Amino acid sequence: MIRTLSTLKVQADLQNGGWEILIHAGHAFDYTIPFRAILAEITEALGQDVATDLDLPPYYADEDFVEGVLRFQSTPLEIYYEYSLGFLSLMNSDADLLHDVLQRLKPHIKVV
Repeated sequence: MIRTLSTLKVQADLQNGGWEILIHAGHAFDYTIPFRAILAEITEALGQDVATDLDLPPYYADEDFVEGVLRFQSTPLEIYYEYSLGFLSLMNSDADLLHDVLQRLKPHIKVV
C-alpha cells in the first residue's frame, strides 16, 4: 500500500510545464520516507496491466533531489523525489496519460 498525506490528482507542473502527480509521502526532511520502495510499488501496480521499467541512479546514503524515469506504455514518465520537502512527482506532458496512471494507482493508495 502506498501511503500519502494527501489525495492524489493530476495537476499542472508549474515549474517544468506539463503535468504531474504529486505524492506527499511524508514530512519535510524525513529521511525515513521509503521513496524507492514507493516507486517499486508504483511500478508493480502499473506492471499488472502494462510493461513498465524503472530507471533510478544508484542509491547512496543521504540521497536527495533524485531524478529518474518510469516507462509506462513505452512512454517515459519523469520521476523526481526529495526528502527536503517529502514529496515524489511523476511528470509528463500528456495529462491523459497521467490520468490513466492515477486510475491504475488508486486501488494501491491510502491517504493517512
